[in-house]
Amino acid sequence: MPSVLVTAAGVSGPDDPRLQPFRDAGWRIRTHRWPGGRPAEEDVIELVQGNDAVIASSSERYTRSVLERADTLKHIARWGVGFETVDVRAATDNGVLVSTTQGSNHWAVADQAFALMLAVARRVVELDRVARSREWARPLGRDVWQKTLGVVGLGRIGKGVAQRAFGFEMQVLAYEPYPDGDFCRKWNVELVDNVDELFRRSDYLTVHAPGDDGNRRLVNAARLALMKPTAVIINTARGVLVDEDALYAALRDGTIAGAGLDVRVHEPPEDDRFERLGNVVLTPHVAGSTHEAQAVSAVMVVDSVLQAARGEPPHGLINAEVWDRRRR
Repeated sequence: MPSVLVTAAGVSGPDDPRLQPFRDAGWRIRTHRWPGGRPAEEDVIELVQGNDAVIASSSERYTRSVLERADTLKHIARWGVGFETVDVRAATDNGVLVSTTQGSNHWAVADQAFALMLAVARRVVELDRVARSREWARPLGRDVWQKTLGVVGLGRIGKGVAQRAFGFEMQVLAYEPYPDGDFCRKWNVELVDNVDELFRRSDYLTVHAPGDDGNRRLVNAARLALMKPTAVIINTARGVLVDEDALYAALRDGTIAGAGLDVRVHEPPEDDRFERLGNVVLTPHVAGSTHEAQAVSAVMVVDSVLQAARGEPPHGLINAEVWDRRRR
């Protein structure tokens, strides 16, 4: 009997109705919720060994050692679109499939990016506290309507933000190495030749780039210095895209006006410096977490494991080159 381990958050247990297709196919289902923080490598190996597939959370890391020693594991299926916690090269070397639920939540992330933009601009969190205290003070916010929005990365999520900005009559600028010309023409998106130009011209700048080595610290001290003092940075993509030391200094010193951060370099964060700033709105990596997006992700991730088990390349396969030499 094949066995699947589910560590992804939000699953109630082996009887979760979203896992019914596994029961119908005769799979054994195990579920586990990590108590918090990053589990030790030995604990991950002990838990994963003996399972054919894992529907993985973002808590445990699938290192080369885990992948070599948990030698029953054939498939790591991420319930989500990120896979930074998986050593994909090591997985490929060991014949382990890695898949994500790409395309399952881009609309939700675009919503959250725009929500953070509005929350920072209109000081929503601060004013909520004021109203609840009955002080009824009225500090001024800033407009979003007809301002300039810079979008770094015009994939599904970046496009979604641009579409939402159209309704606010914003001037949308974008940096995208492989642009969709038809989309840009339809939604009045102006493409720029380099990222620095976005930093110079934008009132609001939202980052939607992959977190690979070439993009690490894309938001850095030099580029923050190019921005208007009224500018706002939004990051719902990957924490490593931002040099947090540089961003903190820029927010503290008034180099820029504010930031909305859904992602951090370390999750949970290892310090509280951003929490102590009044010009930052923080959310705990929930941009893609809506009831609707989670429902789509659940179907995708279960289907991907069953597809692979049937001998079909699964949806969202990251390391397609491993398919013909995968563990069996």
